[in-house]
Amino acid sequence: MPRPFTGRRRAVAPAGVVAFCLCLAAAVPVAADPLRAETRDTARTASEGVSEGPPLALRTNDPETWRVATHPVPPLVMEAEGRLRGFSIDLWNAIARELGVRTAFVRVDDLPALFGAVSDGRADLAIAAVSITAERERRFDFSVTMLETGLRIAVPAAPDATGSATGRALRALLSDATFLQVLLGLAALILAVAALIWWLERRHPGGMAARARPAHGFAHVLWWALSSLAAQAEEMPRSPLARAITVVWLFTCIALVAWFTAGLTSTATVERLRGAINGPQDLPGKRVGTVAHTTSVAYLADHFATPVGFASLEEACAALQAGTVAAVVYDAPALSYYATQPGHAPLRLIGPAFNRQAYGILFAANDPRRKRVNQALLGLREDGRYDEIYSRWFGSESGEAQDR
Repeated sequence: MPRPFTGRRRAVAPAGVVAFCLCLAAAVPVAADPLRAETRDTARTASEGVSEGPPLALRTNDPETWRVATHPVPPLVMEAEGRLRGFSIDLWNAIARELGVRTAFVRVDDLPALFGAVSDGRADLAIAAVSITAERERRFDFSVTMLETGLRIAVPAAPDATGSATGRALRALLSDATFLQVLLGLAALILAVAALIWWLERRHPGGMAARARPAHGFAHVLWWALSSLAAQAEEMPRSPLARAITVVWLFTCIALVAWFTAGLTSTATVERLRGAINGPQDLPGKRVGTVAHTTSVAYLADHFATPVGFASLEEACAALQAGTVAAVVYDAPALSYYATQPGHAPLRLIGPAFNRQAYGILFAANDPRRKRVNQALLGLREDGRYDEIYSRWFGSESGEAQDR
């Protein structure tokens, strides 16, 4: 049987509902306005003198730091007073600003170390003077082309390239201190022989020096001694001792003429060899210096030259001046820059650049950074900032290295 209804329960239920609604209404404004609550908390913190540091968003959105490997390749990468500069460095700094990233340069010594730094993870990418080739593309990824260039040939710069090779050889001999000393010794020897023959012949009846005046007799004998060098002496001494001395002198003249002819011939040959390279078609069969582990080595080997690898361009050019290689072949920008710098023997660059090739920024395979770098690099080309950087180092508003 249902319990009888009482008025007391009916009065309690509405009171509970009202109390619940009042509590909910008081809580909703605080939850619905977090900005006001945060403002009150910030004001309270400031009034209490408590520093909370930078907001959380600033602490978590610091710029990325990318490790960039590089090595000296003037004028693309140079180091002076502990700071890096050059075309590649300026270009990368512009890309980094475009991407909003920081750079930590990883300095290495040569090109193999550059590849090693990227492959073993010590660097995120690499920039210097890295040619894009099919073999390298199989192991790494490259950016779009950052510089179009080629190879050039350097030979020693002759002080005077005018005239024939024989004329240049004669000038080279006359400018050699040792050769001049030998000539002075030869002149003294001729005077000594002439004086001795004159002294022996001056009193001999019918002798070469039998002249009214002693000076005339000595001049005649001196002319005879000089003519003997060219085997043109027609008169011979009359005294027995003078004839014995003449035999020795004639053999000496033969040896002196042979020595002079050999020196002139060898110097002329060197001059012809120096002028024999006028382009890449003249390289086959010759020893050509270059920097080891670069695309220049492969080019020389493929075109029947004998590549001689060196650790640096400076060493290759030193070998060129020493005569151990006939020419130096290397990247056009680096070779042109080196040829214009003081402090070393002058070089002569042969012809325009050949074996066109492209430089790129090196990445590990499938690196997602490559797309971002490509976008930034293309943006620099489109808005003209690339041309400004290029002109700063090569003096031309183009993406292709010109001869300087």
